[in-house]
Amino acid sequence: MDSTAEEEDETRNTKRARLSPPAAAGDGADRISSLGDDVLLRVLVLTGDARDAVRTGALSRRWRGLWTRLSALRFAYSVPPPQASSAGSGGDERRAALERFISFVNGVLARRARSGCAVETLSISYTTAMGDAQDWIRTYDGDGDELEQLMPASAGAAAQDWIHYAFHHGVRSLAVDLPNTPPKRGRHDIVVVNPRTNKVMTLFLRGPHGYDHGDDDYTTPLVIVDDDLPSPKRLETMHLALGGARLRLPSTMRFVSLVDLSLERIEITHGGSQLLAWLLSSANCPRLQKLRMSKLRLPSFNETMRLDAGVLSELWIEDVNVRSLELRAPSLRVFHIDNCCRELLRVSTPRLEELTFFQLGSPPLRLEIDDELAHVRSLKLLVRAHCPSDSDETDSDSDENDSDSDSDETSDDSDSDENDEKDTYVHLLKHCSSVTCLDVTLEGEESDSDCEDDVEMIASNVPYLPHVTSLTVNISNEFEPHDFGVGVASLLTRFKNLKHLALHLPLFRSMPHNERDEIDLECDHPDHWTSHEISMAHLQVIELIGLIGTDCELWFMESILTSARGLRKVAVSFDPKCVQHEGKMDEFESMLHDEGMQTSHRDAFVLNMNL
Repeated sequence: MDSTAEEEDETRNTKRARLSPPAAAGDGADRISSLGDDVLLRVLVLTGDARDAVRTGALSRRWRGLWTRLSALRFAYSVPPPQASSAGSGGDERRAALERFISFVNGVLARRARSGCAVETLSISYTTAMGDAQDWIRTYDGDGDELEQLMPASAGAAAQDWIHYAFHHGVRSLAVDLPNTPPKRGRHDIVVVNPRTNKVMTLFLRGPHGYDHGDDDYTTPLVIVDDDLPSPKRLETMHLALGGARLRLPSTMRFVSLVDLSLERIEITHGGSQLLAWLLSSANCPRLQKLRMSKLRLPSFNETMRLDAGVLSELWIEDVNVRSLELRAPSLRVFHIDNCCRELLRVSTPRLEELTFFQLGSPPLRLEIDDELAHVRSLKLLVRAHCPSDSDETDSDSDENDSDSDSDETSDDSDSDENDEKDTYVHLLKHCSSVTCLDVTLEGEESDSDCEDDVEMIASNVPYLPHVTSLTVNISNEFEPHDFGVGVASLLTRFKNLKHLALHLPLFRSMPHNERDEIDLECDHPDHWTSHEISMAHLQVIELIGLIGTDCELWFMESILTSARGLRKVAVSFDPKCVQHEGKMDEFESMLHDEGMQTSHRDAFVLNMNL
């Protein structure tokens, strides 16, 4: 009897052991599969890519089909950049890879549509790593076959289907990112590399009938957002980066829930800027708070845009070929604008707090501000240290000038443009009198030519800015290593209450390409810093970035120390491509030690010291 009872107890204990969770972590049991569905779905979200989520079905029956209940679907695929020497076979492989990717995405979306499970977030990204900007230009010379290998018509059709899916199925967040193909160039277009950013820019120059697209038959894919589609009442976020594809906008659709919109690398077709502005207006996007428009190409170079957005709080406009822009955004807090509206910018943004104003491209010839920008605290802009004189030549040339009035008019227009550009920046600074944080890109080196007189632009035009406490000066690489000092010294005279100062030096164009080649570190010019009245009485922190070890860099530090008696922290970093700086780093360290500062960190290129 006792033995029978013991056997029954042992049987019951064995059953309990099979039903209860395993006690040891290393006994081989599948603890993850025993978790609840909500936890497993969270694990699938962390995989990041829907393809990986689908593959989890091979783990066990518990995971099979679970991915079909994900509220967020993200598809991401990136292919390496094509090589110019293997355009043929490489292009076929890329096209096949894109077709497989499109087929997979469409299959997943079709299955989700049949399941009835809602998709809250849909993100689809198929990108091509373009590599170095100069290689980009050399590889893509505008040939239609190469472009079509990167962006076949099927990609545009797929993007259109994905947008339609989101509108039909109530997606809340949609992002589509297609290959970043170079724009098709016409006979008159020029492709250049911006030396400050290493980004490729295409200058779309007009032929006699507008933009010249060349003579071949290649055209970018067309994406149509049809008015027959249901209005996306649940859509809150939409980011479309279509790789240069053409986009036909709807003319009657409203986006009542849209809060965040981004349009990048798109050629807008019928309707142009007027239809775009109408769609973005408060009447059609009553909740729109964030808007980004980058690398948009409108049908005509003479497009004008009037944008009225009542609740918009953040606006980014860059590389949009509008001639003029009129903006009314009473709730706008952050505004970034560059390489846009060459003729006129009229703004009414009374609550603006952060402004980035044409750091790379030329500013508009006319700037009209309806309200004082009294709330702007952070401002980024470009300042020219010197400009060529617009004075007349000599009186002896007057007869020749009179006989060539057309040439005179052209010259006068050019001089007027330069003056208008200068006035635009000065006008802006006067309206932003309460700025506390200023980020300046300094251009306009002094000419070495004896026959051309330069006009000093800063002292005579830039107003005093007593409220600025933080200043960052980014030196353009158009300067020579010994020539930027006079512009920086002149700029520093406009401030009396700086607490933080940062000076960023570029890799100057004149620097030797071979790291072993020596750089001329000795200065044969006067000490710019002692010839200007610079007051740094309130300065506490200074950062010097990208130094190469010249004498004038050391003179700058000496000048700062003469008036910055409250300095508490100094951070110095030398350009890693320059190998002659070790002696100068020792001089910096010794100078700061004499001021009572201690070294907190030093390595081959960085020196940090604190009081």
